[in-house]
Amino acid sequence: MNFILIAFSLLIVNLLAQSNQRPAQKKFVSEAVEKAIERISEKMKDNKLKYTFINSFPNTLDTTVTNYDPSIPDAFVITGDITAMWLRDSTNQLWTYMEFVNQDSKLQNLVKGAINRQVNQVLIDPYANAFNYQKKQSEWSNDNTTRCFLGVNAHAMSQHLHERKFEIDSLVAVLRLSVGYYKETKDASIINFKYLKAVQRILRTFKDQQADQTEQFATFRFPYTFQRNARSTDTVINGIGEPVKRTGLLRTFFRASDDSTVHQFNIPENAMASAILKQTAEMLSEANLSWSLRKAADPLIQEAFALSAEIKDAIYKYGIKDGAFVYEIDGMGKQVFMDDSNQPSLLSLPIYGFIEIDDPLYQATRKKALSSANPYYFVGTAAKGIGGPHIGNNYIWPMAIVTQGLTTNDKKEIRECLRMLVTTTGGKWFMHESFFKDNPINFTRSWFAWANGLFGELVLKIDKEYPELLEENYA
Repeated sequence: MNFILIAFSLLIVNLLAQSNQRPAQKKFVSEAVEKAIERISEKMKDNKLKYTFINSFPNTLDTTVTNYDPSIPDAFVITGDITAMWLRDSTNQLWTYMEFVNQDSKLQNLVKGAINRQVNQVLIDPYANAFNYQKKQSEWSNDNTTRCFLGVNAHAMSQHLHERKFEIDSLVAVLRLSVGYYKETKDASIINFKYLKAVQRILRTFKDQQADQTEQFATFRFPYTFQRNARSTDTVINGIGEPVKRTGLLRTFFRASDDSTVHQFNIPENAMASAILKQTAEMLSEANLSWSLRKAADPLIQEAFALSAEIKDAIYKYGIKDGAFVYEIDGMGKQVFMDDSNQPSLLSLPIYGFIEIDDPLYQATRKKALSSANPYYFVGTAAKGIGGPHIGNNYIWPMAIVTQGLTTNDKKEIRECLRMLVTTTGGKWFMHESFFKDNPINFTRSWFAWANGLFGELVLKIDKEYPELLEENYA
């Protein structure tokens, strides 16, 4: 009886919602993106697929570019239903459109504006993950997060910040956006002294977080501590985490999901850092810079190359067990295997150029992550895929299904990922943060721009590699 009611309610919702739900007043319009939407959607015969693509792909531009000054340029891009700018989210949201920046000068300027904004945010506080547009109190203003030097604590939560959770990937995201922009445009104007200062700050922060707690106690220097009166995944034990031993890896207090780490050497975060640091160094080496900028950039290039190699060596030395990458380690023998839905994840490692899709080590890791060996891999009647502790058991994240589709060349697997995505929107025709594995009407976050953009990326990949899949029906 319950199954019949769920099926009937899904049918009604689907019939009501099969339409273009883009806002009449859009925050930003890109002609190149609009042309892509029109061209690709014309191929689609399945309304679920068509309207999910039409609604989701431009969602960042339609709804989240809340403040944009093209003259500077400067762009503030919120994450969706939370009116703050996450470094990680804003990079991923705009990455969706990176292949179009050379076709649209307005879009190119928008991405450049986001890079400028992110650089300023890093210089405000490299340990923060999310920022306010203007100074104001956030809901996390009472977090106990400090800098400690020579035993003196200084409260670090300022009104510039929405949240101050230190995640390696937040800083790496800043580098990734600029690298991706440069690769597409060869526009070296983003590389100025302020940008190089931000790169220097990122490298310094990473080197500080190679130190273990024993070294920090010896020097009375704790660049970052964090505690919140909340559930265990939202705070850090003792403010500095469980003990780790120096390995060459970077410590991260939180994951890309904004959940605290079990062991602070998170392998996906470090793998992303290694790959993007190398790409940053390559960009700075190649770029046509003035004499003074070249003089400032060269030491950073050497430092980035060296740190990238050190991290990669440590991953291969400490981060593999039973023929697969593990998720987190402490450098003293403790390891945990799991995978999380958010990127970077073990599943997403090829996306950043850390490892090739067909590498046997990645394939073994991927197979394990997409199985019961991963405690956050859930199988239900509506779909199967990876979730995570952020929402909890039995909730699958669409972005993990997208990541699965982006990291395979198998046509059948890609089709199945697409089917699961377009049949689990709860009749809303947008991606959500997560949905219950047996009933997609039960979902979290109706407005989550990063996931919407990722779905668009998967469709773009399919359009290039298997366009015939766009003409099929998905029950």
